[in-house]
Amino acid sequence: MSETASKAARSTWTVTYWLLTVVFIVTAVLSIRRIPAGFLSNYAADLACPPWLYIGLRGLHGHRGPTTLGRYFGATPERAALVLFGGSTLTELSQMWWPHGFFAGTYDPYDIVAYAIGVGACYAFEKVSLSRVRRTARTAH
Repeated sequence: MSETASKAARSTWTVTYWLLTVVFIVTAVLSIRRIPAGFLSNYAADLACPPWLYIGLRGLHGHRGPTTLGRYFGATPERAALVLFGGSTLTELSQMWWPHGFFAGTYDPYDIVAYAIGVGACYAFEKVSLSRVRRTARTAH
C-alpha cells in the first residue's frame, strides 16, 4: 500500500470528521435553543451525523484505528454502511410509531433520504479511495 496515498486518504477523513463534528455541534445548539434555521436546523444533522458515525466506526479519522465496536460493526465498509443506515432509519421510523419515545420527534421521510446520502457518500468515497490506494500500490511494485 502506498504510504503517500494512505496518508492523503487519512488526512481527508480526519478533516471531514472534524467538519462534520462542527456541523453536528451547530445543529445541536440550534435544536437545544429551538432556533429555526431552515435547512440547517431541519436536515443538516441528518446529513452529518451518520457519516460522522461511519468515519468513527471505521476508525478512518485517527491513527489508532477502529474501537472494539468498530472492529465488529465497522469491520467492512459494507457492514458499517448497512448498520448505520439501518440504525438511523429505525430511529426515524420509531418517531412515527413512538413519537414521544427515546428518539422523540416528528417522522420525516426526507430524513431517511438524508441518511442515505450521508452514509452513501462515505461508503462510495471509501471504496474509491481504497481502489486508488490499491492501484497505486500495484503500480509501485
